[in-house]
Amino acid sequence: MPRVSDAHRAARREQIAEAALRVLSRHGSETSIAQIVAECGLSAGAIYGNFENKAELARYIAGQLLHRRIGTLDEAVSDGQVRTPVDVLRLFMGLHRAPKDLSVLLQLWGEATVNPDLQAVFSQRAEELRGAFGRALEPWVAVQPDGDEALATRMSRLCVVLCQGYLANSALFGWMGGEEYLDAIERAFGPTPAP
Repeated sequence: MPRVSDAHRAARREQIAEAALRVLSRHGSETSIAQIVAECGLSAGAIYGNFENKAELARYIAGQLLHRRIGTLDEAVSDGQVRTPVDVLRLFMGLHRAPKDLSVLLQLWGEATVNPDLQAVFSQRAEELRGAFGRALEPWVAVQPDGDEALATRMSRLCVVLCQGYLANSALFGWMGGEEYLDAIERAFGPTPAP
């Protein structure tokens, strides 16, 4: 029997995860493996050959949802321009307008409060996101009078927290659109001194 390539296995895992995302967005935590099987057109054996159980699939989805966003931020700021924290947030949020998977991300985020394995995934990805914000803010921090590692850490953590607030607002209430949210943040914190 021919060996399955790593590329084929990765593609199959993505196919299953995308189907699971669609089902989770419709049925939430009540989603079953049978529904995922029906959605992706694969056998239950194919699902279990790629993921040990539904919990492992959930961890994979959570990790991938956040990982993709982190990569796009790194690419977007690779030019090294000086961007204020609000500019970086605006850039990050602009890369991800109205994500279809937002409700699923928040479902998994909620589940992470009682599931240590899922919490570990979110904690790791949150730290990676904080690192991405830190890298994006390096040029800005370098031109601040108090620009040091402590400022970089505080501001990158604040960016993560503000993103979490925006995601929760978007999925649950929809009180503020992205630009309105960012304008309010900018007004609340006042103008950032130019370099």
